[in-house]
Amino acid sequence: MNDEVRRIKERLDLVEVVGDYVKLRKAGKSFVGLCPFHQEKTPSFSVSRERQTYHCFGCGAGGDVFRFLMEMEGWTFPQALEVLSARTGVVLEHRGRRREEGGDVLEEALAFYRASLGASEGEAARAYLRRRELPQEAWERFELGWSLPAWRSLEDHLRRQGLNLRDAVERGLLVEGPKGTYDRFRGRVMFPIRSETGRLLGFGGRLVDGEGAKYVNSPESPLFEKRKVLYLLPQAKRAIREKGSALVVEGYLDAIRCHLNGHPEAVASLGTAFTEEQADLLARQADRCLICFDTDAAGQEAALKGMYVLRRKGLDVRVVRLPKGKDPDELLRDPQGAEAFEGALTEALPLPRFHVAARRKWLEDPQERKRGLEEVLGGIASLSVLDVRPSLPDVAADLGLLPHELEALLRQRGWGGVSEKRPPFPPRSGERGEGIFPPPGVSIHESGEEEPAPDPWEAALCHLLWSREGFRSASAPEGFLPLLRSECARAVASALLCGESPEELEARWLQTGDQRSAALLALGGAFLEELYLEESPEEEVLRQLRLREWRRRYEELHRRVVRKESLSEDERRDYVAMAAKIKRGEKRSYERKAP
Repeated sequence: MNDEVRRIKERLDLVEVVGDYVKLRKAGKSFVGLCPFHQEKTPSFSVSRERQTYHCFGCGAGGDVFRFLMEMEGWTFPQALEVLSARTGVVLEHRGRRREEGGDVLEEALAFYRASLGASEGEAARAYLRRRELPQEAWERFELGWSLPAWRSLEDHLRRQGLNLRDAVERGLLVEGPKGTYDRFRGRVMFPIRSETGRLLGFGGRLVDGEGAKYVNSPESPLFEKRKVLYLLPQAKRAIREKGSALVVEGYLDAIRCHLNGHPEAVASLGTAFTEEQADLLARQADRCLICFDTDAAGQEAALKGMYVLRRKGLDVRVVRLPKGKDPDELLRDPQGAEAFEGALTEALPLPRFHVAARRKWLEDPQERKRGLEEVLGGIASLSVLDVRPSLPDVAADLGLLPHELEALLRQRGWGGVSEKRPPFPPRSGERGEGIFPPPGVSIHESGEEEPAPDPWEAALCHLLWSREGFRSASAPEGFLPLLRSECARAVASALLCGESPEELEARWLQTGDQRSAALLALGGAFLEELYLEESPEEEVLRQLRLREWRRRYEELHRRVVRKESLSEDERRDYVAMAAKIKRGEKRSYERKAP
């Protein structure tokens, strides 16, 4: 290992680098997540902060930070070295290798635009920014610039710097015309667009005066693909991770205004329909997403489509509805706008209710009601039970139906299955309801045999035993193992309760290639985070598992009574006590709380 590589590795944390691409959760001393190199539904991808390596138990991918970026980005080793040297501040002694194609010319263009904003020629741009109530510190913070109105200002500057104009054409800075090349951006406030890792990809330009499109972006190229980029993601991703939530707006100024008003988790979709690739970027960082698009018809339609895209990626998604005719930038500039904006965030609609609201005109029109109803029902039926259940009474009322009528219509369209993307969401805090989850599906193992998929509560118990030494040492196998039905869960819990350390287990799984156990723990960790249990998660998990056993016991005895089978004295006593609780309406039968 040469000195440059060693110094780069010493300054990097692989967990942070991988975290830019994969949503990781702590499991023991390692971090786990869904492997980015193959399709999987349960996490088998592990990152070790101690060893600064990654390994996937599913596909076998593994290596260090250089290997990871080379595989993810398709970079050569020199390209990965260049990017990581810039990220860590390590100066490369040998720079004879070519930098990322076009990188130099884009950065030089940005420097020119920023200098032009502060020059005498930039007064028109500065006046515009002042009218939009953007303080000067924001100009610097978000690297805003100004493209001069002249046709060849940037071209002349790049030529003076000795840079290759062909690179400038390829990166969309210059346009080739019948009379030669000229600047693409003229008389526009410039917004630099960077990748998730901070790499400059292109620009967006806002026209200040004159005729032409209000906004122009850099053209599509191998370097810049709008569908794969979110504006301000490099600045927002830390806040997104900390909050577990992202705020998606439409425009550059909307995103900037949100950052200036206490919402650094905001990103912009670059005015395009929300894409699968953009959803992937957010799903690596967050569990929840709020969409706050313009209130016009186009904006609301884009919000609806974006919600389904994000939900397919496993995010809990809601739509923020602002006062009609307002966008985030305009509302937050109002003296009372901040309070109104916060209220709108709090009252954001879940996907089922927003779909109904978006089709309100159709539903109220006798000629269009059938079409609107079919679309709404079809969309909602594609969601999991727990996506819909908390909103079902409100959605039914919105549609003019009774809850049981709506449920019947949804089930006719195949509703009722568990989401394949990730474990189903429980209702949010304050909406936990009955705590009953749809029955798990089945998973097919390498042997070809079918085995029930792990119950999320069992996975949660295993994760607590794994991650909480005090809970593990105070627990006994005989108290927990009878609550576990999954063979994998019993094996993990038994090993931990019988004295095997998490580190020893992890080493054994790595040696044997046991991805089921690692996936079980990752499922448990993800499920616990979704539950939002601030205190005593151990008590709630054990309560739910004991409740399940109690329910199973009652149902078994009830079936025997119906069949007129004989019961022992103890069994009859238990059944009478359980039936009495149900009859008294304590929790609407037995589902709300354990006896």
